[in-house]
Amino acid sequence: MSSCSTCNLHLVNQRVLSRFMKQGLSILLVFLFLASCELFIPREAERPLYTSDPYAWRPPTTPEIVLENLANSFPAHKLNYHLDVLSHNSEDGTGFSFFPDESVTSAIFDAWGYEKEEDFITKLFQSLNEDNLQRLDWQVVSLLPLDDHFEIIADYLLTLSFHESRAPLPNELSGQATLTLVQNSDLLYEISVWHDLKSDTLPCWSDLKTLVQ
Repeated sequence: MSSCSTCNLHLVNQRVLSRFMKQGLSILLVFLFLASCELFIPREAERPLYTSDPYAWRPPTTPEIVLENLANSFPAHKLNYHLDVLSHNSEDGTGFSFFPDESVTSAIFDAWGYEKEEDFITKLFQSLNEDNLQRLDWQVVSLLPLDDHFEIIADYLLTLSFHESRAPLPNELSGQATLTLVQNSDLLYEISVWHDLKSDTLPCWSDLKTLVQ
C-alpha cells in the first residue's frame, strides 16, 4: 500500500473517531444536564421507618399531639398515654383539674385533680374488653394561644367495649371539652384544666366518671 493511501486511511480513521468522540461527549453532556435538573425537583418525603405501631406515643410538642395521645390511649389500651398528658405539678398552680358538665351533680367532683383522674382511668381501663377496638375521636373547634398557654375546644366521640360481666356502662359517649394546655419544664404540653360539656342526648365524660367507681 502506498504511503498516500495510508495517510488517507489514517485521516478517515481520525475523522470517524473524532465524530464518535463528539457524539459521546454530547450524550454525556445531555445526561449531566438532566441529572443536574433532577437536583432541583422536589422529592416526595420519605416515610418514617417506625410506622409499625399506628398508636405509638409521641412527645406532645404541640397542642394537637396532646389530643392524639389521648385518642391513642384507647386503641393501644395504655392508660399512661392519658395520664402523661395531664399536668400534675400542683406547686405552681397548674395541677390538673376536671370540671364536669353543670347538669351532672355529684360530690365526687369536689377537688377532682390528678389523683382522682388516675384512679378513674385505671378502673375504666380494667373494665374494658381488650379484644375489641376502643375509639376516641376528636374534632377541634378552636385552638387559641392565650398569653402563656393554649386553649383547645374540641368535640369528642368515645366508643367503648366492656367485659360482659361488668355492670352496664355506656358504650358511646359524646360531648365537648375545653382544655387549658401549659408547657412543663421539658417544653411539652400538658392539660391543666378540663371543662366538660354535654352536647346531646348521649352520656358525656362527666356521666362516665360518676359510673366508674
